[in-house]
This record gives sequence, C-alpha cells and structure tokens, in this order.
Amino acid sequence: MTTVAEEEQWHQQAAKQAVERFVKRFDESYRVLAYHAALPLVLTPELVNYLRNQFLRNENVPWVAEVDLLLSDLCSQVGYELYAMDTHIRGYLLEQMKQDPRFGKPRMQQVAQVLINYVKYLSHLHPGRKQKELEAQRWAAMVYLGDEQCKQAAREIAQGLIETSSGTDSENLTESGMRAELARLTRITAELSPQLQQEPTLVEYARLIQRVLRQPDTVTPAELNPYQLDDLELRVPDWLLPETLTNTVSVSGQTVTEVEGLPPLQTFQCKVLTIGLRTGKEISSEIDLEPFDFEVATIQVKDPIQTAEEAVFGSTGPSFTDRQRSILRGALDNQTYQEIAHSLGYSSKYLQSVGSKLWKLLTEALGQKVTKTNLKSVLNAGLTIHRHQHQAYGFTQDLGNGVELEMVAIPEGSFIMGSPETEQGRTNYESPQHRVTVKSFFMGKYPVTQAQWQAVAALPQVNRKLESDPSYFKGENRPVERVSWDDAVKFCERLSQYTKRPYRLPSEAEWEYACRAGTTTPFHFGESITTDLANYDGNSTYGSGSKGKYVQETTPVGSFGVANDFGLYDMHGNVWEWCTDHWHSNYEDAPTDGSAWEDDNDNNNDNDNKKRLLRGGSWGNVPDFCRSGSRYGYSPALGHYYGSIGFRVVCGCAWTL
Repeated sequence: MTTVAEEEQWHQQAAKQAVERFVKRFDESYRVLAYHAALPLVLTPELVNYLRNQFLRNENVPWVAEVDLLLSDLCSQVGYELYAMDTHIRGYLLEQMKQDPRFGKPRMQQVAQVLINYVKYLSHLHPGRKQKELEAQRWAAMVYLGDEQCKQAAREIAQGLIETSSGTDSENLTESGMRAELARLTRITAELSPQLQQEPTLVEYARLIQRVLRQPDTVTPAELNPYQLDDLELRVPDWLLPETLTNTVSVSGQTVTEVEGLPPLQTFQCKVLTIGLRTGKEISSEIDLEPFDFEVATIQVKDPIQTAEEAVFGSTGPSFTDRQRSILRGALDNQTYQEIAHSLGYSSKYLQSVGSKLWKLLTEALGQKVTKTNLKSVLNAGLTIHRHQHQAYGFTQDLGNGVELEMVAIPEGSFIMGSPETEQGRTNYESPQHRVTVKSFFMGKYPVTQAQWQAVAALPQVNRKLESDPSYFKGENRPVERVSWDDAVKFCERLSQYTKRPYRLPSEAEWEYACRAGTTTPFHFGESITTDLANYDGNSTYGSGSKGKYVQETTPVGSFGVANDFGLYDMHGNVWEWCTDHWHSNYEDAPTDGSAWEDDNDNNNDNDNKKRLLRGGSWGNVPDFCRSGSRYGYSPALGHYYGSIGFRVVCGCAWTL
C-alpha cells in the first residue's frame, strides 16, 4: 500500500517533470513567469499580463509566454477566460520561487501585495464581477503578508464555512449549491494549506468536510466533534451527513453511539459546471450532473487445489497428502510424471499409481471424468462472480432524432500505469510502471455506437467527409468499427462544433486510469476474465479462468450488464479503442500528468513513429490483449482491422463537487 509520504513524493516528481517539460519546450525565462503566476489561485490573460509588466520587464520574458503558459499542461481552463494551475504544480513552483536567490520570500510578498491592490482595483472598476473569485484571490495573497494577515484570511474562510453550513448566507442556494460552496471553500483551504500551518484546526476541518462530501463511508462518529478556531466553532452540518451518521452526535457534540461502516458507494455530484475550450471562447451553458445506478462485477479466483479439496472433503474436512498436492500442482503446471517424480525423489511409476487413485477420487466428487490431462480445465471452471450495485454521476448529450450520448464523470486521482513483470501476458511495451496523476474529465459510458456515428456524420462537415455507415457488423446499438484514428478525430471535431463542448479522444493515461477504476489487477473484474462478462476469443483462457464463448463479432454496447467502479462499460474486449497518443515502445520519459504523449513526427519516415495507440482488445483477441495495461500501435489512416477498431469519446473539461 502506498504511504502518504510516497504519494506526495510522486506528486512532487510529476509536478517537477511537468514544469521542466514546459521550460524545455520554450525558454528558461518561461520558468520565471510560471513562478509569479503560481501565487494567484485563478489566472486570467489580463492578470498574467499585469504580473509580467509589473515584475518581469527586465527578465526578457516575451509577451507570447503569457498565452503559452495559460494553454500549457501546467494550467486547465475552469471557465470563460479563467485558468487554474494544478495544485501540486502550483505548490512546486512556489517552493522553487521561495528558494530562488533572485526572488525568495520578499518577491513573493511583493507579488501578494500587488495582487491585493489588483483585486481592489477590479472590485471598484467592475462592481458586478464575480466577488467569490476576487475573494479567493485576496485570501491567496493575504497568507503571504505576515501572521496577522494570514490569520485574518483563515478567519474569513472559517466564517464562510460556518455561514454556508448553517444556511445563513445561502438563502438562494439549493442543497446542491451549498455542497458546491463548501467544496469551493475547502478546496481553497487545501490549496493554501502550506501557508496555513499556523491554523491547523481550519485545515483539518476542511479535510473532514471534503471526506464527508466525497467519501462519507470513511468518516467515523468520533470525528464529528466540533473544531474550535479562536471564538469560531466549526461543525459538520447534519444536512450534509448520511442518515447513519446524523444521529450519532448529541447536542453537546459528544459521540453517543457506534455505527457500522457505510456501504462503499463512491458518488460524484455537481449542480452546475461551466466548461470551455482552450481557444478562450465560451462554449457551454450549464451542465446538470445526474446520478445513475449500475452493477459492478468482480471475479473471485480460488486456488484450484482448494476447490478440489472442498469438493472431496468439504470446507472443514481433511486435506490431500503432500504427495497428492504435489501431483495436483504438477498436473496444473503441465508437468509430466517424470518431472514431478524428479522434484520429489519418488519413482514416476509410484506417482502414477497415486495419481490414478486421485483422478478416480476427484471423478466421484466432481461428477465428471477427471484425468491428469483435463484437470486444469475442470478445476478452473469454478470462478465465482460477485455482483453489487454502485452509483456515479454523468450527463446525457442530445445528438438529435432521439439519439443520445451518455457521458460519465471520472474523478481526478493518481494510479500506477503499466503492468508488473509478474502479470501474465504483459510485454515490455507496458514498462516501466510509473505513477500518473490525472485530472477529472468526462468519458463515454460506452464505445461510440453506429447510431451515434450516423447522427454525427449527418451534421455539417468539418474539414472532411465522414462515411455514414463504415461498420462490418451492422446494428444501431453495436459499436461503430472500421474507423480510422483520423476519422475518430474528425468525429470529435464535428461533435464539438455541434454541442459547443470540447470532445476529443482520451489520452492513453486517461484511458487506462478510467479502465482500471482504482484496481491494480489485470482486469477491472479482478485476476481473471470470463465470456460471461466480456466479448473476446473465449477459446483462450487467462489465469485461473476457463474457456468460454467465441461469438466472432461485436455485441451491442452494455449487453453484459456490468460496468467498472466508475460506471464505464465494455472496457475489455468488443472493439479496440483509439487514444490520442503516438505509439512509443515503452514508458521511458512518458508524461506523468495524464496528458497525451504526442511527437512532432507525423512526417517521419519511421512507420512506428506514425502509429497511434489502441487500447482494450476486441472480440477477436485472446484475453492477454484485453487487459487494462495492454497496448497496441496501429496506423492512424487505417481502421478496417477485421471490423474490430472503434473508439469512445472524452469531454475534456474538469469537474468538481
């Protein structure tokens, strides 16, 4: 299990790599601009220009650096002409600025004071401007202006949390609106936590509120006692708590009952979200996220020998002898009697005699003929599938004429990308394993269907024509296939123009993060896979799995009825799915921020360098190719590949609680 310290180390390394890539791409002077732009919580083109003119006239920072910074991987667009740096990148830049002898704390305080004056200027110049945005900027500056100012910022944030929790400042807000405001205030507190070390009570309370919002099942009754910040009392409001926790605290704030853990539901909700393309143009009205329920399946794999023992002796009866176990293990490993005998020091003739009695015993217990040859297939047929209900959030995109595209909210997080050396079927293409931090985004619940493709293909053309019905296996609800990477990109461009939302292909890191959905096993189902849950070549097995069906064609999306923990269907098999990235033969120097790994090599004569990424495997592949970590490179101009290449879309905008 990764410790908090290890997690933080990964974040720092990822932030450093992102900054160094940014500087290397442009010029060292860009680092200086990034330092100064890291102090505000929210950036606008106007503010970045103001900071450059105030502080960097003698640093040879070109004006175009302002645009390059806002459109780089260091920043994400969070609204119309509003940008925010990744938390860890911001923290890394501020720490580097503090240690830089050219700047240090004095320059940071100067930037903070200028930011305070800038906020005052905007408040007077534009009284209608969003006051919460300016308020957050003021707090971000105050924490650098000495202990008294820092304490005042902490007090104002705490007062905002109290007013929102009690509803005294929220008459016009729904409960979802109050949850969103609490999320905003606690997120600001988390951003400023390095500077709020003298106010640990506020930081701890903010972390608790974030857990109640995101993971209520991790909160215990003992944590619900009030927090005291000077004369301000910070409580977790009853309306925010699940019913099982609402009655666990008395009016005095003391815990009076113990409550069993809540069901492990992971929910992501947001009342309103405004998103924008990196062009700086406003492209969307509000998006209302709606919850949806779905079924998750996990596969439990038992030791085949344990399965045999339970069949023969029952769960509490005696067990096989050491010799019998050695014969069973050898048979499962496809060893001959001679090989088993050599390792044990017995004669092969003696072990054959023991084995004959063993196969007879198992035949009687299992009710089917058992031999040394078929032992593996007989014992591996006992995989157990566990199903449970889950909930996530998303929105539905109307494509016209009754055709809809369902999008799922994928939360931000980090994961280990790639596969371990011990994983069956893995290749060197999947190494080295490395931690990647991914920002939140939306992803299609299913691969794009033929009905969705036809609806978008009928829209006004963007750059090139799209064939209306390219698929080999016909069916409105089947995934579209025989689609090239080039056509998938054009589909996204046409969809973006129609919806005014930024649709695109996922990066390879986003795809694997979304597929794994918090798991580290070869499949999001677990250590094995079965044709009861996915569409692949069932003539082949994986791990302790058994042979199954081989339908030799695509199946309608979602037809297996199970998703992963994020609410995504058909991530293993059915059709390969295009990703944005160029093909690379390993992960050396791969991005660690979830961005696509693209090269300026489309005109390169090396065919490998022209390839784009495919993920997920298809109906025609053995299970090895359908693993979460499996990857394949293919020409972007081709899509035929036996009717097995499709894609799913991403809506590339961040979302928060």
